[in-house]
Amino acid sequence: MRAPLEDSDTADGSGLRRVALTWVNHAGATLVKVVPMHAFRRSVTEGVGFSPVSDAFRTDGAIASGHRLAVPDGDLRLRADPASLAPLEPATGWGWAAGDRWQRDDVPYAADQRLFCRAQSQRLAAAGLSLSAGFELEWMLAEPGADGSCRPTVAGGPYGGDRLVNGLDYASALLDALEDADLPWLQFHPEYGASQFELSLAPAAALEAADRLVRARLVIQRVSERIGAHCSFSPKPCLDGVGNGGHLHFSVQRNGTPLLEGGGGEAGLTAEGASILAAVLDELPGLMALTAPSAVSYLRLVPGTWAAPFQVWGVENREAALRLIPAAADHAPAHAEIKVVDLMANPYLVLGALQAVVGGALQPLRQLPAPVHGDPERDPNARQLRLPRSLEESSAAFAASTVLVQAMGESLHGSLLDSMAAELQRSAGRTPAQLVQGLRWWPLVGGAPAPVRQSGG
Repeated sequence: MRAPLEDSDTADGSGLRRVALTWVNHAGATLVKVVPMHAFRRSVTEGVGFSPVSDAFRTDGAIASGHRLAVPDGDLRLRADPASLAPLEPATGWGWAAGDRWQRDDVPYAADQRLFCRAQSQRLAAAGLSLSAGFELEWMLAEPGADGSCRPTVAGGPYGGDRLVNGLDYASALLDALEDADLPWLQFHPEYGASQFELSLAPAAALEAADRLVRARLVIQRVSERIGAHCSFSPKPCLDGVGNGGHLHFSVQRNGTPLLEGGGGEAGLTAEGASILAAVLDELPGLMALTAPSAVSYLRLVPGTWAAPFQVWGVENREAALRLIPAAADHAPAHAEIKVVDLMANPYLVLGALQAVVGGALQPLRQLPAPVHGDPERDPNARQLRLPRSLEESSAAFAASTVLVQAMGESLHGSLLDSMAAELQRSAGRTPAQLVQGLRWWPLVGGAPAPVRQSGG
């Protein structure tokens, strides 16, 4: 991340001329206001206006009737976080910064997602704990068909070198753009699905990890359109194809000492590390209302597809919802992966909620059940531990979670329940095919995109 600006408009030498200030609403959409670089300092101290109604937007962009925030009154100030200032597309003068929403009377907005994530990081720090995280992004590169379908753009097999070669210009442009945007990444590769790719972002502190995800989605979307295609982050862009995940990797430290390794427990877990995994596992049904926030999300989470829809954990088990990756020869620290996450999730809510769970996991210590080996669907005991099959089930668990109610407060928790109810109302009576069609081109809102003309830039 770049340092805050000095008195000069471009004191950091960036050459940025305009800055996109973003925040992510309850529906997972990235919303934006753009300011000229010379006004960036003012956007830090005074902010720019944004109506609270934006959190009442549904996944299709409509304002949800009956939502507590679906009112014309009031205004908030979206204040740029100067520590987050970073390039977005520096060749054209574009920068990016994350925004936090404040009341006009200089009071933090109680339902702001990023401020919630920040507060939970501070709560952990006060207890000597810290959480590092990194997201995996999966997306499909496609073009819209005349019938509204999606046509894969890059040919080649699962994880195939043939697909990489066929899409090498795209891969080169994307990885160059990520580096230009100062977005550190660990690996990129073709995924299993047709014209599907995956990018793993480098781990960072929770707030920065969420910021990186937001910026990476924008960069991927931009580069995809530059080559004349569209990227779909939808959990299920095609009903008969594999879905897109947004898996979350995390590790926890106490005063700099990792808790998921170096102990005498299973795969090197410490007693505190095992308690953390037990707490996450216990809260997973309610967390899923945040990690899998749309009706389409649950079309992806089916057994036998490596989508891990069972409330179990395992060591390097990709069909377990919570997967432990021990420290190994690559010298990467031990970490856990939550697999029931997709990219329609608001990353600030997900990481804020995860930190709240971790913060309450150690007093008293919890007992972690035995790990599951192999496919849980084939295990008679594990098969009974099916995670929520629908947003209706996960939102009920979210409503009942004492941990999340207390961490979020009524303003945030209650308005999220309204948004979940709005998504249930939007999807009621629709067939799986209709649900997939409606969100096929996420993050584009409002239906199928127009064909994109390839540019030379």
